[in-house]
Amino acid sequence: MEQSSVEIVRAAFSGEGPLTSAKQLAPDAEFDFTALYPDQPVLQGVEEMRAFRDSGPWGSSISFQAERFFEVDDDRVLVFVRATASGRRSGTPVQTLVAHEFTLRDGLIVRVKVHPDRADALKALRVSA
Repeated sequence: MEQSSVEIVRAAFSGEGPLTSAKQLAPDAEFDFTALYPDQPVLQGVEEMRAFRDSGPWGSSISFQAERFFEVDDDRVLVFVRATASGRRSGTPVQTLVAHEFTLRDGLIVRVKVHPDRADALKALRVSA
């Protein structure tokens, strides 16, 4: 039986590591953080994403908790995500509520776009809460 897009994305959140270790992720997946960091190019591939993650002020302490899943269409899933991390130097915990838009092809996640505002993500993707 073929898994739905929502089931594939849900499984990616249940594994170890902050999504970059998920077997559901294509090795050449794109990671788009331009809504958060306008000067940041779209990252290409898991290794580039890991390097970006590990070089940030939070290091590899970042974790993601999926809170709600929305099926946008056959190939896209929107997820409300709680991201938590600790400052590398200060140890100060931080938390943010965002939305991740996943695009799938042939059963793999090929693109992740981060939306900093959940309501704006729903509106942009024409999804009802």
